[in-house]
This record gives sequence, structure tokens and C-alpha cells, in this order.
Amino acid sequence: MRKLKPYSYVSIALIALSALVALLSSFGTSMQELRPLFISDPDQTGFTSILSGQIWRAVTPAFIHFGPMHLIFNLLWVWDLGVVIENRKGPGFYLGFFLVAAVISNIFQYLLSGNLYFGGMSGVVYGLFAYVWIRGRYDPAFKGIMRQATVNMMLIWFVLCWTGLLGPIANWAHSMGLLVGAVWAYLECKNLRPDQLSGPLPANKMQNLQYFSTADILKAEAQRSWVREQYLPEAREQFVSIEGKLKIIAAILQQKGLEGRSLHEVQALEIVFADALVLETGLKWAVVDDDDQRVPVLLKQETSSKVFSLVPASIIMQAVTNGKLHELFDGSVLAIRENQSGQHG
Repeated sequence: MRKLKPYSYVSIALIALSALVALLSSFGTSMQELRPLFISDPDQTGFTSILSGQIWRAVTPAFIHFGPMHLIFNLLWVWDLGVVIENRKGPGFYLGFFLVAAVISNIFQYLLSGNLYFGGMSGVVYGLFAYVWIRGRYDPAFKGIMRQATVNMMLIWFVLCWTGLLGPIANWAHSMGLLVGAVWAYLECKNLRPDQLSGPLPANKMQNLQYFSTADILKAEAQRSWVREQYLPEAREQFVSIEGKLKIIAAILQQKGLEGRSLHEVQALEIVFADALVLETGLKWAVVDDDDQRVPVLLKQETSSKVFSLVPASIIMQAVTNGKLHELFDGSVLAIRENQSGQHG
């Protein structure tokens, strides 16, 4: 299993360039030094500068920061989120994502505000944030990385910036970065194959792997009971089979989707789908003790080197909606068996 790096080459480069620009421009106070980096030359209008060949101007406002706190706040996020993305998608993807997010957020900030005197990496930061957030809702490789408290904080900050209480902010850059990251992640998740939805746990989670405690067992049993009780009493014996589990999951989600359901109910659907996988593949239950939460996973019996995340409820819901729940199940079984045997598709 490939070891995850605690750093990102692309983030290091972005941080170094931003720091260099900050030092040369005295943290954004030297307009003469910043003149070639603004999206347009102050003596020109519209996109004349870019269209005349100065195409770097579409990107370079991201490296401009007005004050130490502006620089530090943005680059801490670039470091943290960049490591996540580069480890899972590679430096080439990360660099391409940065360029797309920077260009789109910069162009729309200028286009919609009419002011060329803006800068900062925050449009890119909101793009990285949205990408990791949305991928975490659908893709086990990103699940559990973006905590709900972090999501709430970023969205509250986003709204506060729009109020004007925090001074002049490049809000259109924030908005377009958020949109780029969310749409990009959603489109990628829509194209995930069933055999990509139940994969090996990221290496940085392996050190926190534990077997189920009594509390974990009781919680999982309560969740199974909720699903089982959705059957009529005379039909509950069906729940013991794989087909019975898939049938009741489909019935529950056809009656009411995930919206408005409690966390207990959402997790119960994931647990029962995983139970079906356990019956088919012989995997065992385990848990990752991840700071303030214990995340159930599936473990190969003979070794702890093969650990699988649960298929997210959002993906199960999508499969039910499309009439492909059995295809999702079969693809997940295939992915587990290929990883157990060391094969890779």
C-alpha cells in the first residue's frame, strides 16, 4: 500500500511563490511591484492585457496577499487541503486544479466587481475545500477528512465575508472557487464505478484500527434493528439473507430519501449494506478510532493490511434511484475480492 506523504510538492511551490510576492511587495503595499501581477495593467481596461499576450495575469492575482494574516490564513489551508488532494489524486491533478480554480475565480472577480486591485489564494482555497467536502460525501477515499465543524466554519466565514463586516473581500473569487470545487467533485463522483466505491482504507488511518468494542457492537445492533423493523413482523426472517437486506434497503429509500433522515438512520443503511458484503465475502467488522469519532470498517480476517471503507449512504441512494443497487453490490464485492487477492483493475 502506498504510504501517504505528510507534505505536498505543489503546496510547497504555491506557498513559496506567495511568500516571495509578499516579501517583494511589502505584503501588498508596493503597487509598483504588484503592477505586472494584477489581472489587468492599471493603464488598460477590461481584459486587454491578457488578450495582448500577458496570459499569466489570469493566474497571478492568487499570489498577491495584503498583509501577513491574509497570507498566513490562506496558506495554512493550501498546506492542509493540498496534502489531502495530492496524496489521493497526484501532483499533476492538483496543479491543474489550482490553475483552473485560480483562472475562473480571478476572471469572475474582475468581471463582476470591475476592480482590478484584488488578490489572494482564497478563491483556490474555497475550491480545494469544496472538492474535498463533496468528494467526502460520495467517495470512501475522502470520507471522514472534512469534519462537519470545519464545513460549518468555512461556510459561516463565506457568508460573513459577503456581509461587508470584514472589509473589502474578493467575494466573487470565493464564490466561483467554491462552485468550481463542488461541481468538479460532483462530476467525478457521478462517474465512479461500483468497484471504486468500496476500496482499501487510506494508509494514514491504519494506525488507528481497532476491533469492535462492546459499545460499537451495541450501536451497530441498534442500527440493524431499525432497518429490520421496517419489514412487517411476518416477513422479518428475510432480513437474514443478502437479498433480504438489499430488498429492505431499497424499500426504505424508495419510500423516503436521505434528506430529513437522522444520522442514526443514514448510518444504519450503510451498516446493513456492509452486512450484506460481509455475508458474501467473509470480511470482519473493525473500527477506526479517528479523533472524536469511531468509524466502522471491514477487515480481512487473516490480516489487518486489507481494510475497506463502508459504501456511503449517498451512493446507495443513487444506486436505488437508478435501479442499480444489485450492480453496486456486485461491483463492491468484486473490488473487495480483487484487493484481497492483490489484483488491480
